Amino acid sequence: MKKGMIGFVLFLLFISVSPAPVFGAGKAGSSCTKVGSTSIFAGKKYTCIKSAKKMIWDNGVLVTKAVAEPVTTPTPTPSPTQVGTPAPTELPAGLWQETQFKILAQFKQLKPTKMQVLNFIYSPNVDRVIAKQLQDSYQEPLSYLSNLYVSPAKVTFLVMNENDKDWWIAKTEELGTLMPTSWWDTNCQLKSTPYCAYTSADKDGTFHVGTLMSSDLVWRELNTAKTFHESIHVYQLGLMGNRMSELPSWFAEGQANYLGYTFSHRYVNSKQQRNMEMVRLKSWPGVQNFDDKQWFEWIQKIETDRAYTSEGQLGYSVGELILESLYNQYDFRKVHDWMVTIKNGSDYKTGFKATFGQDYDSWLRDTVAPYLNSQI
Repeated sequence: MKKGMIGFVLFLLFISVSPAPVFGAGKAGSSCTKVGSTSIFAGKKYTCIKSAKKMIWDNGVLVTKAVAEPVTTPTPTPSPTQVGTPAPTELPAGLWQETQFKILAQFKQLKPTKMQVLNFIYSPNVDRVIAKQLQDSYQEPLSYLSNLYVSPAKVTFLVMNENDKDWWIAKTEELGTLMPTSWWDTNCQLKSTPYCAYTSADKDGTFHVGTLMSSDLVWRELNTAKTFHESIHVYQLGLMGNRMSELPSWFAEGQANYLGYTFSHRYVNSKQQRNMEMVRLKSWPGVQNFDDKQWFEWIQKIETDRAYTSEGQLGYSVGELILESLYNQYDFRKVHDWMVTIKNGSDYKTGFKATFGQDYDSWLRDTVAPYLNSQI
């Protein structure tokens, strides 16, 4: 944190497709290749589990013909403000994705008493057609999140073209924002193709989001999904301000991923987005051989060592899985309440106990570590 400002960089996402569930011959105790995959054999449904560092089929459960057939999980119904083509839903949904669908359905039933107002300022060479798509991509998730919190501070988006560097410098000086004059030096380059953003909250609560929309940018559904991720940071910083630094270091990007995937699922399937983080996490040395105890110890290092967490962007991957575990267990409003306790001066462990009624470290050891172990 520099000069009273907290910033978050929006990184490019590379999406790969998650494999479909396995339906074929299975036998209890024999080896399998993917935890969570299923197999129908001789009237039983077997699930691939992790046991003593091996992946094997469990004892199976009896199924009827109706159960044995794949069950379609409906894609959440679009709201009038949504744009784009719905992404196909993969079958069947895992527990974490079922939780996401439930959260989205709950948000859609709510009607905020006050809507987050967003102020967009464009540099002279910004494409206004793409700019409208950018605005819609921010407004949709922030309309949902207005049910939890509306920032009293003005949220201003400075959207620039790569040819308008002088405009950017003059505008940031005019507004008095503490956002770095050349934030793109550590985020992206002033070329004709990038799309990237930087979010900041200044000392006085003034709120700014810098966005580079380059000349040759073609707006795709992936850009919408990336913007949804960044919109979660708008909510976080509007609520927390400079108290964001008091959260565990896995929280900010982890929640931006989890809720971003939840809201953007119909544009880019949340399993596809999650798979990118799983690939990144599995490439980290040793994690595929961790037991529960090693996961617990590793998470403790990640939450306290911010430099280590930023290396390999572990806040995104490990953080997303930790938030998955939390949202699977508790109502989404509880997670917001935890943030509020920290905003109001509590440390995150004391606030966790007050909000969820259990010891934070015990939760990491007994719930989170086994959950991460089951997903890798």
